[in-house]
Amino acid sequence: MTETRVKTDDLSGVRLLTLSRPEKKNAFDVTQAEQLWAAIEAADADDAVRVIAVTAEGDYFTGGADITIFRDFASLDPDSVKQVAGLYEPLRACTKPTVAILQGHCVGMGVTMLPSFDLVYAADHVTFTTPFVKIGLVQEYGSSHTLPRLIGLQRAKELLLRATPLDAQTAADWGLVTRLFPAATLREEALKIATELAGNPPGAVAQAKRLLDVGVMASFDEVCRAEDDVLATRYGSPENVAAVTAILSRKKKA
Repeated sequence: MTETRVKTDDLSGVRLLTLSRPEKKNAFDVTQAEQLWAAIEAADADDAVRVIAVTAEGDYFTGGADITIFRDFASLDPDSVKQVAGLYEPLRACTKPTVAILQGHCVGMGVTMLPSFDLVYAADHVTFTTPFVKIGLVQEYGSSHTLPRLIGLQRAKELLLRATPLDAQTAADWGLVTRLFPAATLREEALKIATELAGNPPGAVAQAKRLLDVGVMASFDEVCRAEDDVLATRYGSPENVAAVTAILSRKKKA
């Protein structure tokens, strides 16, 4: 029987996924990667879910890729490595807002996956380490593309080439983390924000998220055209009409 590595909870429109392998620092092997992949895809397909949040148990959000994957280099399975590193695919493709709740330290892919989340909240003691070059590897998860756009090219190079821990405040100052909270209140505060997001019209949220993602990958003209195309479908949509009607109703009562 396969061990459950990812726990699932539903909280007022928020699907909370918890990495549950603290004795291994929540390090990713193929099993954990597959389970999180499947859980994200299932949540994205569930109409009752408005927001997907990911957190973990223990002192680490994740220690990165499980070192056992690399134990026997002579028989290393390239497909297994790609399967773990390829976790970005369902996360990047997710149509619903994704929130990372970092209760513990982030190592390796625990850092490079962060730009794929829409929002990242962390405890103020957490550190971020990308030790790839120190073990003869390079970064993954598309971070050669996403990190420079998020924190700037020189900062991305300092993070990846020095391979030394980054403290939480610096990570927040650089923009790798959206906001910091004390460890004691992190979960409550982050889930409060996630629940607020879940209360917004889901269609508008999904399209706004998509436009922002397109915006950082495309030219200004392409972004303007994409916005115009979506706005043409949003004006007069059921969500738009309901929201405006509610606002006008409140104004009349006032």
